[in-house]
Amino acid sequence: MSDDSIDISFVEDDSLMVRARGIAKTFMLHTQGGQAIAALNGVDLDLRRGECVALVGSSGAGKSTLLRCLYGNYLASAGSIAVRDESNALKYVTLTGAHPHDVLRIRRELIGYVSQFLRVIPRVPALELVAEPLLSRGIDGDEARHRARHWLARLGIPERLWQLAPATFSGGEQQRVNIARGLIAGHPVMLLDEPTASLDATNRAIVAEVIDEARRRGTAMIGIFHDEATRAQLCTRRLELEPLSALAAG
Repeated sequence: MSDDSIDISFVEDDSLMVRARGIAKTFMLHTQGGQAIAALNGVDLDLRRGECVALVGSSGAGKSTLLRCLYGNYLASAGSIAVRDESNALKYVTLTGAHPHDVLRIRRELIGYVSQFLRVIPRVPALELVAEPLLSRGIDGDEARHRARHWLARLGIPERLWQLAPATFSGGEQQRVNIARGLIAGHPVMLLDEPTASLDATNRAIVAEVIDEARRRGTAMIGIFHDEATRAQLCTRRLELEPLSALAAG
């Protein structure tokens, strides 16, 4: 998948942060006779600064699969994904087919991801977990922890929990730690996979406000929001995905 697949207008349009063209993903079930399951087929996306796109579709439509392709967790079977990168002479970087080292840099500097689950690391305090994305960028430890305290307080995590590992936290507390970790680095692009799924109404409103503040600052966002009220509050438009049937066995 070469850079030739990226239209030059990507470079000329300063508001455009992500361009995906013809994204397809097929999973091969090797334990079931090589059956091929098509999850995505020919998805196009332009994602701009300051917008939040809601991925909409029934179960099996490929919403989470598309997010994982955009993050580089899944290698797209076909198509191209480019992300604006002002540090690059081309002004963009191609995610599809990128070297794993480059994918890690893209995640560290350009694309953040908030899933509905926190990957709990044993014995690592919540404060350190939230500060880690800044520490990985070389930001001073005191400054990183200062910002982490701000985000934990902003999202309503009691200070008594900051030095504890989140393994014993409630699901809602873990999710808010996850959101703090996802937003602290200020990535220009954010992928959101049901960010309010584990939250009560009060904390859902707090998280929605924080996400909307980031969008209004210019962050480009795309996500899955099953709560209709949250979707209506946050999202500027929708991208409809249709489920695909299984392909013939290979």
